[in-house]
Amino acid sequence: MEIIGWAGTALVIIAYYPQIQYLWVHKCAWGISIWTWMTWLGSSTLLLIYSLVRNDMMFVTVQIINMLAIAATIILVRRSNTVCPYHLSVAQKLAKQ
Repeated sequence: MEIIGWAGTALVIIAYYPQIQYLWVHKCAWGISIWTWMTWLGSSTLLLIYSLVRNDMMFVTVQIINMLAIAATIILVRRSNTVCPYHLSVAQKLAKQ
């Protein structure tokens, strides 16, 4: 059964990749709520503490990965200084309305 947990951990890594890659390449954080990501970082911190107390290494690993990916997302959102062409066209369409 533990293999299911490790497979879930692999999916966590895979799930964060597109967001981090997009932020890294395009430096576009259009529509990303920094407060949501900060809340997820707080919840992951609490879950890490819980996992450490229970001495559950699989969940400790998952939470460390979560925290690193969330921190990377927050840092990349904060350094974002452009709006990608796609989101720029959306903003222009909204401005015309």
